Amino acid sequence: MLHLTTIIKVMKKKNITMDDLAGMAKREFDEIHKKLGKLDTLEKNDQVILKRLEGVVYRTEFERLEIRVKELEDLLAINGKKS
Repeated sequence: MLHLTTIIKVMKKKNITMDDLAGMAKREFDEIHKKLGKLDTLEKNDQVILKRLEGVVYRTEFERLEIRVKELEDLLAINGKKS
């Protein structure tokens, strides 16, 4: 971490004023704020997607159920086709 004296020396050497430094800090904070806003939007989108997926059966579960139904149909000698 830079010491304050080092920062002041660099500022004097490059003719950076306190207003310049404040402007730089503000721009950085504005950029961070913008990125956090995007992150909030992504989190909200994730929640929407998860909500939509509630009750959805995974493919492997569905395939296992198909096999079990087929086995039951075979066991009961049911064709499995609708007439």
